[in-house]
Amino acid sequence: MRRPFALFFLTFLLAASQDDLPTPLPSPTPDTLTEPDEDPISDLLKNSSQAPFTRLPSGVEIYGKTIRLDGSLNQDNQKAPDTIIRYIGDIQLNTDTGLKAYADLAVTNFSKKTVQLSGNVSLYQDGLVYRGESSVFNLETKSFETKDLRLGFSPIMLKAKSIRQITSDGRKVFVAEDAGITTHDTEDPAFWLQSKRATIFPDDKIIFKDFNLRIGNRNLLWLPYLAQPFDANRGYLIAPGGQTNLGAFVKNRYGIMLGGESDLETGEKKGAWLLSQWHADLYSNKGLGMGVDLFDTRLESKDGYGWLKIYHIDDLNPEDERAGVDRTNIKPNRFRAEFVHRIPFLETPDSRYSFDANLTLLSDQYYLEDFDPSLFRINRAPDNFLGFTKRSPNSLTQLGTRLRLNDFYQSDTRLPEFTHDWIRQPFLDTPLLYESQTLLGIYQERLAKFQRDSLQSEADALLAGDPRFDQISRLLDDRGFTRFHTYHEFSLPIKAGHLNVVPRFGAGHTNYQAVQGPDDSIGRTHVSANIDVSTKFNKLLPNFKSDKWGIDGARHIIEPYSSLSWLSTNDLDSSFGRIDRLTPTSRPRQRQVGRFTAVDDLQDWSILRLGMRNRLVTRRDSGMHDWLTMDTYFDAFIEDPELDRDFSNLYNDIRWNPVPWLELDLETQFPVSTTDNFTEIASSMRFMPDDDFEFKVGYRHLNNHPVLRDSDRILLETFTRLNDYWGIGTHHRLELVDSTLELQQYNIHYDFDSFVGSAGFFIRNNRSQDEHGIMFNFGIKEIPSLSLPIKIGAQ
Repeated sequence: MRRPFALFFLTFLLAASQDDLPTPLPSPTPDTLTEPDEDPISDLLKNSSQAPFTRLPSGVEIYGKTIRLDGSLNQDNQKAPDTIIRYIGDIQLNTDTGLKAYADLAVTNFSKKTVQLSGNVSLYQDGLVYRGESSVFNLETKSFETKDLRLGFSPIMLKAKSIRQITSDGRKVFVAEDAGITTHDTEDPAFWLQSKRATIFPDDKIIFKDFNLRIGNRNLLWLPYLAQPFDANRGYLIAPGGQTNLGAFVKNRYGIMLGGESDLETGEKKGAWLLSQWHADLYSNKGLGMGVDLFDTRLESKDGYGWLKIYHIDDLNPEDERAGVDRTNIKPNRFRAEFVHRIPFLETPDSRYSFDANLTLLSDQYYLEDFDPSLFRINRAPDNFLGFTKRSPNSLTQLGTRLRLNDFYQSDTRLPEFTHDWIRQPFLDTPLLYESQTLLGIYQERLAKFQRDSLQSEADALLAGDPRFDQISRLLDDRGFTRFHTYHEFSLPIKAGHLNVVPRFGAGHTNYQAVQGPDDSIGRTHVSANIDVSTKFNKLLPNFKSDKWGIDGARHIIEPYSSLSWLSTNDLDSSFGRIDRLTPTSRPRQRQVGRFTAVDDLQDWSILRLGMRNRLVTRRDSGMHDWLTMDTYFDAFIEDPELDRDFSNLYNDIRWNPVPWLELDLETQFPVSTTDNFTEIASSMRFMPDDDFEFKVGYRHLNNHPVLRDSDRILLETFTRLNDYWGIGTHHRLELVDSTLELQQYNIHYDFDSFVGSAGFFIRNNRSQDEHGIMFNFGIKEIPSLSLPIKIGAQ
């Protein structure tokens, strides 16, 4: 097992070595040969009544510079030798099936009904080319024997002892014995994929039996069986590398289709529907991890999806931290099981019904951080949900449950929850528009187990009468209730001269029962009123043109707008255990009650938003393109539900995309008043000044936010193409607040002609502990799934 993995590391050094396999000989192509004006055989065989058996079959033509007759034309003489005609020089053989053949010599034996081609033989049909030194054409079947020929079609070239073309499910399939395959289209290919038998499904996959990867004159990898698709989701993939907490590692993945029945002639699984990806990962610091990912491909053509992922490792060092956070009581038995499925089970002219499942079971709270860091960064606590869904053009209805499978996360449960949403739509064929939201469920929220244990240990150590004891008791109390919430809203779009006016009025009610707290039941009534007013002006700028900046005339569109939102509701006591609550953010809140998901945090508000949108639009690619957009707005608070402000910040959202090689995004907010407001700048720019250099720079500044930490962060990514073979990429992230270079990443890329190779190294400063990593990327250009991926950022 170790030898193939180690040998793969040597591939970079061996890619340029010499190959001892025979290579295709140069031969003419259909574009470089001309067809003679007259068939020379017509003069020799002009008397058809004398020799009817010497005619070529209908649809077969042969041309050559010189023709010579051997044998006898006398059909009645049983002792006469075979009738043979030799064509010498620039041979062309054409058939009515589209096949064309070229050679140096053709020997036509009319008695055996064969044509023997030899010398630089090239056969062309259906975009394929066969090459070799000799081949036999059967005049009866109008087909060639392909023994010892080489076959070429994008993206591969094939040489074999024999090649058969068969038809399987309407597809052309090639079965090659003692085959060698390469994608390196040169006189001396750098590598060959050899096998006793290779079955090629063009544009799909290759099935090898007794497979060898041969680079130069060395065999680097042997497998008894390999199904290698051109699809990157299947086939063999290896990822060697190293990381501080994992040690040196080699990750292996092999994808294969399961299900269906095997075809005895091709070895293909017909009707295969289950994509399986098998994992075997060896870590010097963690041990051996193994798993499988199963994908139901039958659902891809429907409104569904489904997969099951299982992974397990017996961790040699489970308490080794990654980010400097001490770990205790982490068991070696570490695993992940993920089941995600959407199964459509009923469809009517108006609705679609499906069953939805999204479940993730983890061994501990650090598993994702160690073994799936890309998911950890975006979803540290995966959700667990089961439910039935009904979708229609006007509504979405769901009956489901949220489970708590991982008790080391703080999470809520919904056992069960019913939701029904009506999207905005005409009400009873009137100009009025109606929308609504209704929720009913049983909800609970619990702290993570380690949080409860820590608080309980702190409470046990307190002296009697310590005020901290009451605080801990409230934190340890479970939050829960049965809640019914409904909200209904009507709106009426009105055109008043140049003004677009949309008044909205809504009302709703929320009722809490079986509350775990001082009050057993609570009722709240919500009344809301809004009015949106906007208008639009535009000016045509036909002379505003610049090829350099991608402008072909322009139209400037200005849209002033305002929105007044008012909500009155019953306040909840501050001790009430909210579950659907607000989370900290630097962006403005949603102020439409029907779309406000934090229903437990609904509070009185009166807010006026004033803003203006600017768009500069130009013609591009037979359509319209937003060359520059800017949205400027702020909120004036008559009653602020959160921070008791008079004014919000002044927001500016700008996007500039003049040409494909330049893109700028800028979001800013600055205080309008000096009362408890913060400043934020979030920007990014991608620029490609020439064909060989591209960079992306980003900057985020956050200062004086009431909850979020201050930050001054710079991100820089670059890629430089040094020449046709070498390229260098970098990625840096710098936090200026504490002068910490959080991430350094360097990649080097090399084009080996038939291969592409990369190596990458990174250093991550976690402040309490540095982290290092290295990974390699190596792959065959035309077979992307047979590769070593580089995933530095994911580690």
